[in-house]
Amino acid sequence: MESLIDSITAFLSGLFGLAQGGFDGVNQVMGLLIAVIAALVMPAWSRLWATALGAAFVHILIGVIRPVLDGAALTLPPLLTLSFWMTVLALFLGYAIVIAVFFFIKTLFTGGRHRHRVHVH
Repeated sequence: MESLIDSITAFLSGLFGLAQGGFDGVNQVMGLLIAVIAALVMPAWSRLWATALGAAFVHILIGVIRPVLDGAALTLPPLLTLSFWMTVLALFLGYAIVIAVFFFIKTLFTGGRHRHRVHVH
């Protein structure tokens, strides 16, 4: 039983470390702009995970495109390495945290409800 608790603790510690690393990656100007736009576009809490995944994808895409705009050759990220996917997971967790905070602030200002239009037929 102690081994199970130690394993769970180690897993949660690693997950927290990934989230903290992703939060550090998001906590820059580009990441905050992506998170604000994502929170403004996100329609409901149920779309948080999809929105965070999209934001992480946009973050990676900008990282690939930015050097090309500066005149460098196009280089793809190392898609077949574990470190790349750990970075994507960290960014995903970081964006999930930041987007959730921004969306919460958005719901405070908008009343938390979406006004549905009533269609009369």
